[in-house]
Amino acid sequence: MMVKKILITGSEGFVGSRLIEKFENKYDLTLFDKKFNRDITNPESFKGLDVDYVIHLAAITRSDNLFEMFDVNVNGTFNVLEFCKNSGANLIFASSSAVYGNIESPITETSNLNPSSYYAITKKLGEELCKFYYDNFSVNNTILRIFNPYGPNQTEGFLIPDILSQLGESEINLGNPYQKRDYIYIDDLVDAIDKSLDLNKFNIINIGTGTSYCVKELVKKITDKKVNFSDLSMVESDIYADISKAKKLLSWVPKVSLEEGIKYIS
Repeated sequence: MMVKKILITGSEGFVGSRLIEKFENKYDLTLFDKKFNRDITNPESFKGLDVDYVIHLAAITRSDNLFEMFDVNVNGTFNVLEFCKNSGANLIFASSSAVYGNIESPITETSNLNPSSYYAITKKLGEELCKFYYDNFSVNNTILRIFNPYGPNQTEGFLIPDILSQLGESEINLGNPYQKRDYIYIDDLVDAIDKSLDLNKFNIINIGTGTSYCVKELVKKITDKKVNFSDLSMVESDIYADISKAKKLLSWVPKVSLEEGIKYIS
């Protein structure tokens, strides 16, 4: 049986580094990141690469430089798709639940898209490029709309690592307490990505748990310390995935509960 040859863009990021840990003894990996002098915005960086699959993780989630964000997230995705078109590689595109915006849950893959941030817009544009390349050039690709991943080595700027980073303080300081979100442990996400490699044609799949927790509930699972919330103005929102399609197409279900996942990283 031939070993799958996989290119991972954004290989040095939170998800990419975990993928490498899980895949390095299973697949033939090509790592694509600026650390290796490979720039997603430069088509020349793809020259000479020979792979069967591309797992496209590279993206900027937050930046004061919106030109850079759009260049990486949109133009970079275009370059990846051009490479897949020319090489015949299948694509797994890491999209985000952010493309849905704040809509009624449970969210299915056919729910309306209502991106409310620049990052979400870039992901929606990336998805549209994926559909265009499938329709016009038969590039097999699967879009994974990922709901709030967390796990070891996630950088601050995301809720769970922000809480954990303050455990040494006398109090925890956070923003809005009312948002309920669907948190998926990194190893469950890696498992979903692995199972997605076997898909063909064009697919859009939610990757979450189907359960949501508000910030207050989340904090209580981590610490008993007093929490100060600086933003009480926002109305409560409840965002969680319908994962029935992932269960059917991937024979996948998340295995790690939020309580277990927090124990692994705290």
